[in-house]
Amino acid sequence: MRSNDYDVLIAGGGPVGLMLACELRMYGVSTLVVERLAPGANEPRTLTMHARTLEIMDRRDLLADFVAAEERTAGLDEYRRRLENTSARGHFAGMFVLGRGSVVTEQPRELLLPRETMETILTRRATRTGAVVRHGAEVVGLAQNADGVAVTVKDARGSTVIRAGYVVGCDGGRSAVRRHAGIDFPGTEPQLVSRMGLGSLTGPDRLPMGWQRNEHGWFMRMPDGRISTAEWDCGVPQTPVSVGELVDSVQRVTGERIQFTDVRFVSRFTDSTRLAAQYRAGRVLIAGDAAHVHFPAGGQGAHLGFQDAVNLGWKLAAACQGRPGLLDTYEAERRPVAERVLLNTHAQAALMRPGPQVDALRALFAELMDFDAVNDLLTNAIYGTDVRYGDSADPRVGRFVADRPLKTDSGPTRLAELLRDGRPLLLDLTGTSTAVRTADPWADRVRTVAALDADAEAAVLLIRPDGYLAWAGDAPVYDEDLRTALTDWFGPARA
Repeated sequence: MRSNDYDVLIAGGGPVGLMLACELRMYGVSTLVVERLAPGANEPRTLTMHARTLEIMDRRDLLADFVAAEERTAGLDEYRRRLENTSARGHFAGMFVLGRGSVVTEQPRELLLPRETMETILTRRATRTGAVVRHGAEVVGLAQNADGVAVTVKDARGSTVIRAGYVVGCDGGRSAVRRHAGIDFPGTEPQLVSRMGLGSLTGPDRLPMGWQRNEHGWFMRMPDGRISTAEWDCGVPQTPVSVGELVDSVQRVTGERIQFTDVRFVSRFTDSTRLAAQYRAGRVLIAGDAAHVHFPAGGQGAHLGFQDAVNLGWKLAAACQGRPGLLDTYEAERRPVAERVLLNTHAQAALMRPGPQVDALRALFAELMDFDAVNDLLTNAIYGTDVRYGDSADPRVGRFVADRPLKTDSGPTRLAELLRDGRPLLLDLTGTSTAVRTADPWADRVRTVAALDADAEAAVLLIRPDGYLAWAGDAPVYDEDLRTALTDWFGPARA
């Protein structure tokens, strides 16, 4: 039997694929990332990182890098000021009212970053930790058996076959990996067409920054030079998008004829919404836009993909180390989250449609969002802070464990800092270290820390590598229950 060239091959070197590579390398998993485009050749989009993603980045010691990068990014200061003037932390269907309720998160605001900047930060982390990233290479075929996957990769020199234990498609909505794996991608046909461009706008002064909605559609102008339109029931052109097409759309929506120069890119997208029929076919898995596409309302695309990567990474690493059972929980946990995002983006697209009936619906919806319960529901949905994995009878289990200061024998620290190496964490708050002793046979896989925290959810917290609670124990601690949880999640005890 031939050994594999890599434990995991990731198709797609965007933020999701690179984040997954970073996760896998924490566990020593040999990882190859292949990306068909050259560095920086992707469409220069600005992507949003919401609260839950920022919390995860803190637990991976990446948050400071992203914050510093945003502070250096030109063109975002005015957008931040406009958002601060609304006393909101985001929008729902263009109504900037999210975050006005009682939702409290660790991170005070979202981050906006160019996709290229995200990729630069994550590539640096991935390659520094040992991942191999190859640009100008794409997956053109694959065949799998019980031992691995033979992946045909094409680059400028021709085609080669690479053997991998597992393959993950993070290669976008038109995923070649998904197609070659035979995974269906059902969904809805488009009802609207959006055009977007990045360049210099000259001409009428009657097109201010921000969002405008009228009886013809939507127009958006951002401080970084992006402009965008949305038109309904107009059909999707079959020809390549052009600057002229965008200019004509702006005129139809706003009535103004613009001059758009120094154009860096122009694109066209729709509200077509699709969810993969399955996230796994044998040794092939998919994540990010390869698994789900939706209208980009609320900036949830990268956020959803990052969470896919962090959920999958430690489970795939366990499979590479001979414990494949956790892989079944990947789709079980992440698919319902995607379904909820697809639901809210569908709803936002409906609320953005022009017309007097929707005008009335938006007015009523705005009144409803003044109620804390409604605002909190929508805010949590956009931020990703309402996620709970599994169906445990214990309502604490499956929820994200909030950061908090801790006093340990080694000195003061934060919970987030204890998760930075990707190891699961057993936090013993009993004051007796009973749980630490119980978990000693798992010490090669699970970090154990005795600490003091009077406000903790339970006397003992078993926290997964992605920051979610796997098990909670109240005093007195039941050793057998803890052993069962450790075995179920992290394998049998050390002999």
